[in-house]
Amino acid sequence: MPQHTAKPARSAGVVASGIAVGLLGLIPLAMIALGVARGAFYGLVDHGPYDNAWGGPSKQGAWAAHFAISVPVVVVGMLALVGLAALHRRWRRWLGGERGCRWVLPVTVLLYAGAALLVRAWIHQL
Repeated sequence: MPQHTAKPARSAGVVASGIAVGLLGLIPLAMIALGVARGAFYGLVDHGPYDNAWGGPSKQGAWAAHFAISVPVVVVGMLALVGLAALHRRWRRWLGGERGCRWVLPVTVLLYAGAALLVRAWIHQL
């Protein structure tokens, strides 16, 4: 069975792109986790009072409202993860020398800029 030896620079590029896209993937993963915790399990993580909660003043109404809002958040988070996986595949193709993947670097830079702004805004609101 022949052994495939990859060029060290290409292998390092694939690893670096995997780390970069993986770091970006933490944002939608956190969205999904928070959406499930504060949506599907709202009544278990928030013990009330529900007077000012969305869907309140009853626990059932607040739980239903938070669940209904969390469903699209979780779906968008999952779609973002699928998109990041596709971006990583394109990174691997681009590093392999395939043409037509020139958009990969600018899209990744824009995603990182947006992620940096999001994290900065989140930190400032704490």
